[in-house]
Amino acid sequence: MHNHESNIRKTLFTLMLCAVVSVCATAQDLGDGLKLEAEVSGTVSSGDNAPLWLSANKHGKVSPYDNSAYERVGLFRSIDTDSARVWKRGYGIDLMLNQHSTSTFFIQQAYIEAGYMKANLSLGAKERSIDLKNNELTSGGLSAGLNAHPIPQLRLEIDYFSFPGTRGWWKWKMRGSFGMTTDAGWQKDFVRPGTRYTNNTLYHEKALYWKFGKETAKKVPLTFEIGIQMFTQFGGKAYNVAPREVSTQTMTVEMPQNLKAFWRAVFGGGRDATDFTESNNSGNMLGSYNMRLAWHGNTGEENAWEVGAYFERYFEDQSMLTLQYGIQDHLVGVDAKFPKNRFVSAAVIEHMSTRNQSGAVYHDATKSIPDKMNGRDDYYNHNIYTGWQHWGMAIGNPLITSPVYNTDGLIYFENNRVKAWHFGLCGDPTPELHWRLFMTFTQNWGRYTAPFKDKLNQQYYMAEVGYKPAWLKGWSGRLAFGLDHGDLLGNSFGTQLTIHKSFTLTK
Repeated sequence: MHNHESNIRKTLFTLMLCAVVSVCATAQDLGDGLKLEAEVSGTVSSGDNAPLWLSANKHGKVSPYDNSAYERVGLFRSIDTDSARVWKRGYGIDLMLNQHSTSTFFIQQAYIEAGYMKANLSLGAKERSIDLKNNELTSGGLSAGLNAHPIPQLRLEIDYFSFPGTRGWWKWKMRGSFGMTTDAGWQKDFVRPGTRYTNNTLYHEKALYWKFGKETAKKVPLTFEIGIQMFTQFGGKAYNVAPREVSTQTMTVEMPQNLKAFWRAVFGGGRDATDFTESNNSGNMLGSYNMRLAWHGNTGEENAWEVGAYFERYFEDQSMLTLQYGIQDHLVGVDAKFPKNRFVSAAVIEHMSTRNQSGAVYHDATKSIPDKMNGRDDYYNHNIYTGWQHWGMAIGNPLITSPVYNTDGLIYFENNRVKAWHFGLCGDPTPELHWRLFMTFTQNWGRYTAPFKDKLNQQYYMAEVGYKPAWLKGWSGRLAFGLDHGDLLGNSFGTQLTIHKSFTLTK
């Protein structure tokens, strides 16, 4: 473990312990609802990598490599313990040991949070859900997903509140955060000598959503949510960066971390050291528009059901922010939650396309040629930063092939032009049993600047059954089988067994 990486973890761990001790000393009820979680998991597979759906969308916990395992122990107090109170407080620490992974030790989660009415302030690394999708069955979001290790951050969230005078028919919610990635040591180890890696990369997120309608409306229980979420990688230092102009020399780029840099991370503007004749935004800026239309049936009853359709449109920098380049790239889906039955509880169908990327031509305006063309967006990649990844895993959708799979010692997304169909099902035959089934079919073209010689097809399958016996309180287990077949990541069959124990320390 590198000293830099170790220092970050020690600092975060110390912060967590000090915070927990101090708040517990000042308020006895912060010990209420305390739970201890322990988990072990092992994955065995026949290919060079584990089947995708045995490792993807698990917040980075499961190694993408073959024949791996992990052990976890965590102490948590959910902020929902104080749901009946105006002031709410929660905390958690979650430690992991890993075998055949990107690191042997992780502080997976370490956070404290406090809430007042609709507002919530948190500090640290925490596993979080994604917006407007079924988190258990989706392939993942395009700009924010479930695939990578959490990024430590200071985060303010304001949950849905009614716009004045609308009686709950128009609601808003918003959030914003600043944080820093923790994978500098892994990057330096992963890359071959003389190639690009970064450290101390800063992170910014902001989002705003509107919601129209009421789930509980008697005549028309229809809701429509629409919003935008944006992200920026900024600050830090990048090594062995190639300038945009033709040159055989690489350079070290130290990005600014002053107040102006934070301002530009929020509002845009500025330039990078590698910008040639024309300026672009400072840092790596990306995001997506999200919307969801849903009909809610029997709300609040045992046989409640819901059917919804959602759409996500991804953008990089200023490209795709408007309809100038059409809506060829997207993630669109339909999902349903069925009334209580023994067969199928929920279903998802999604189609994803990232093949267009504003077109194949890019040109910055110059004095001699004033026309600007915003094509060839190169999703998830950046000319200074190592792209939209954390510990080698895509922060967004895992069907855009993560750098951790690269065999050339480079950290970049070799395959970001993808079309995919994804199907997910789950069910609860009994209160003790739960199952999931995934089927995903993809076509892959590589990148505009480095296309595959031929289109590569790849399929990913997963079947999982979970068992939570009533006679063993707090115990649960999952057995999953995964199968990958195709020319992109190759063929692999694997099995994964996970055993979990939850201890309620205080009520």
